[in-house]
Formats: sequence, C-alpha cells, structure tokens
Amino acid sequence: MSKSLPAPHPQWNELLKKRDALHSQIASAVTDIHSLADTRSVTIGRYAAAFSTLLIRLHGAEIEAARLKREIELVQAAINSGRDVDYDHIQETLDAEFAEWEVRLEAEIDDLTHHWGMLDFVMDHQAATALRKQFRVLARRLHPDLNPKQLPAHAELWHRVVAAYDARDIDELDALEIITRDADSVPVPDSMDSLRETLQKLREQLDRFLISLGKRRKEWPFDQLGVLNDPAAIAARQAELDGRIVAAEALRDERKQWLNQLLDH
Repeated sequence: MSKSLPAPHPQWNELLKKRDALHSQIASAVTDIHSLADTRSVTIGRYAAAFSTLLIRLHGAEIEAARLKREIELVQAAINSGRDVDYDHIQETLDAEFAEWEVRLEAEIDDLTHHWGMLDFVMDHQAATALRKQFRVLARRLHPDLNPKQLPAHAELWHRVVAAYDARDIDELDALEIITRDADSVPVPDSMDSLRETLQKLREQLDRFLISLGKRRKEWPFDQLGVLNDPAAIAARQAELDGRIVAAEALRDERKQWLNQLLDH
C-alpha cells in the first residue's frame, strides 16, 4: 500500500493565492510606472494643445509689463538726478537684464510646440492596451523584484522587455512572451514560514512601487491629468488664463502710457 502524502496546512492554498495576487499587483504597478514615463510627452502634448497659446501670450505680456516697469524706474532715476535721459543706454541695460527672460520664453515656446507635435504619434487605444497587457505579463515573469533568483539570461531578457516597451515594439514583446513561457511558473515555498516570509517581502515591494507611482502621479505633467480628462475643467482653466492675459495686457498698456508721459516731460 502506498504511503499517503501529508495533508497541507489549512492556510496553505489561501496563502499561495495571496502570493499570486501580490505578483499580479506588483506587475501592474511596474507597468503603470513605465506607462507614465512612456506617456509623459503625450501628456505634455495634450497640455500644450489645451493651454500653450494662452500661456505664451500670458508670459509674453508679463515680460513686457516687467520690462516697462524697469524702464520707468531707469527713466525716473535719470529725471530725478537732473541728467538727460540716455534712452539708447537704457535700452541696452534692459536688453541685458531681460535677456534670460527672453531666452526662457523662447525655450518654453519651443518645448510646448515640440510636445504638441507629439500628439501626431500617439498610439491608438487598442494598440496601447495590447502593449500594456503584454508588458504586464512579462513583468510578472521577469521583473527582478519578483524573481530575485532569476538566471542571468532572464535578467537580460528583462532589459529587452523594457527596451521594447519604450520603443512601443509590440512584435518584440510578443516574441519575448513566447520565449519566456518557461519562466512563468513560480517556485513553491518549502514551508509555511518560507511562504509567510515571501508574502511579507512581496507586500513591502508592492508598497514601494505604489509609493513611487503615487509620487510620480503628483508630479507635473501627470498632476494635470485631472484637468485634461475633464472638458469643463479645461474650459475653466482657459477662462482663468484669458482673465490673467487681460489683466497683464492692461498693466502693460498702463505702463506704456506712464512711460510716454515721463518721456514727454
């Protein structure tokens, strides 16, 4: 008569299910982190499409108003001291003082225009979903945090996975999924203590990934997604920028009149 196997601990299967669920959650978090980095240019492009024209007008008017304020100060100083107003010298001084501001504005225009153009290269929803799904599968199989004892060959495959995802190469990801199917089986712990220790490590890894993901979502431009995904919020932000432009241009025009009065005097 064959000897029967010992009955597993009552919690064994439940803990194995928790381990598998944690593997899936970590793979999803890894995918979300890479997806954020991958979609950064697209997010900035959406932001640029919604607000760049208004932002450029606003910042241009603000620089003009600030330059006029400084110009008034220099003219007034000359008048107060009884000197002739050397207008050419004043303009040279202003050009030097505001050169950095002008460079920043030009850089902002170039950056927003560049990212606006990135919208022409956005993947369609179906392709992006397939890409993320395949990456999530491969992350579970090959990510170093989920496979601390992985072979060097598998570590190299993980680098290929990341490179393929960054390049949006779904064909390469499909090929990597096929050749890594033998890595899909997770070793079974040899004891309850070992299984509990594995669960604790996985929970700590998941917490680290979720904290990292949360921090990135709070950073610009991802902190703007709540606005970009809400047409009413976009309209409200555009109206607010319009109001600031009106105020900045009114201040600029007021300072122009003040400056002209000083020069006439």
